[in-house]
Amino acid sequence: MSEPILILGPSGGGKSFACRNMNPKTSLFISVDGKRPPFSLKEWPRMTAETPNGSFYVPRRENPYGSIKGAIQAAIKDGKKDIVIDDSQFLLSNDFFAKAQEKGYEKFTQMGQQFWTLIEFCRDLPEDVIVYFLHHPEYDAVGNIQVKTIGKMLSEKGCVEGRFTVCLWIDKKDGVHSLISSHPDQSIIKSPPDMLPEKMDNDFSIVGKSVREYWGL
Repeated sequence: MSEPILILGPSGGGKSFACRNMNPKTSLFISVDGKRPPFSLKEWPRMTAETPNGSFYVPRRENPYGSIKGAIQAAIKDGKKDIVIDDSQFLLSNDFFAKAQEKGYEKFTQMGQQFWTLIEFCRDLPEDVIVYFLHHPEYDAVGNIQVKTIGKMLSEKGCVEGRFTVCLWIDKKDGVHSLISSHPDQSIIKSPPDMLPEKMDNDFSIVGKSVREYWGL
């Protein structure tokens, strides 16, 4: 079983920037909305049908889930161990706006099911693979951090964060970004005891090393 990790933080909070020190030869950066990350792509060649060993991928809008799964499978076949799904909440919001004129609740059921099964897919990859879901948060009426979703299926019926053993928060203070692995007032922020420091540099290469050492991956 592979290890999906949930990374929560607002736009501009530093989620994508945390990928800057990952090894492009062993990593795949998936940009759901097609945005370039805030670091140089000189060593991150684009993954296409002609270059399946690339490290930067933009999924097709007409079939994002299928193309993401195909890209991940190609990356693993190429020996890649770290997968980043950047701005994963856009899988839901892009689908919502594409179907805005459709009536009824069936579209929300389909959206929730597709996202849920993507998490399941990312849990069933080879054991030494880590998949980072970079996702925007939202807040309830009393300020608790939640996973941003569309409709009630995922938030009320599913509990997205419950599918992740590790859920980190990006914190920015005095212009410095940090990763937070636990918080006394936000139970959604979590990791196993002694796996990660409570506060660390905003760098997924450090996170990946610690996670693999902790579980012997």
